[in-house]
Amino acid sequence: MSVEINLDTSFDGLSDGLQEVPIVMGVFEGHVPLHGYTGVIDWEVCGEVSRMIASGRFSGNEGDRLLLRLTESCHPERKVLVYGLGSRKGLSRGRLSSVTDGLFSTLAGLSIRSFVYVLPPLYDAGSDIRETLDGIALSVMKFTSQGEAEYKLWLLWDSVSHSDIISSFKDAMGVFPEASLSIIEKED
Repeated sequence: MSVEINLDTSFDGLSDGLQEVPIVMGVFEGHVPLHGYTGVIDWEVCGEVSRMIASGRFSGNEGDRLLLRLTESCHPERKVLVYGLGSRKGLSRGRLSSVTDGLFSTLAGLSIRSFVYVLPPLYDAGSDIRETLDGIALSVMKFTSQGEAEYKLWLLWDSVSHSDIISSFKDAMGVFPEASLSIIEKED
C-alpha cells in the first residue's frame, strides 16, 4: 500500500499527460457560480457541472455524488466526480472528514486508483483551515492505507498554503505509519 502525492499549484499540469485521469472535486451546497479550480474545471468541461446544478440534478448537499463521463465535451473521455460538501457555513474537520471518507468509498467502488484531487476552497468557510486540511489528509491516508493497492494523486488547491499541505500529510503519516507516502513537488 502506497500513495504518491504530486503537488502542483497550476492547472497546466492537467493538460500534460493527465487527460485520462479522473478529476475529483467538491462543491458546496448553493455555492454558484463555482470559483477557483472548481470554476476553472467547470469551464474546461464546457460548464457541465453548472448545468447539472442549474437543472437540479446535483445540489452540493452533503453526500451528493455526480460522475460525469464527458465523451462529447471539450475534453473527450474526461471523467469528473463531483461530490457535495454540504453547507459552507459550519464546516469542520469532523464533517469534512466524514464527507471525504464517503468520497473515497465511492472511489474504491469505482476502482479508481489515480486521480486529480481538487481540494475544496476553504477560504471563508468558517473553520480553521489547517484543522480542516488535517481532516482531509487523514481521510486520504486512511483510504490509501487499506489493502495492497497503490494510489497516485495530483493535488490542486487555491486557498491553502503549500507548507500547510505538506505538514498535514506528514502529520497524517504518524497516524497511518504502515502506509508509504511520497510527496512530489513540481519543479519550476
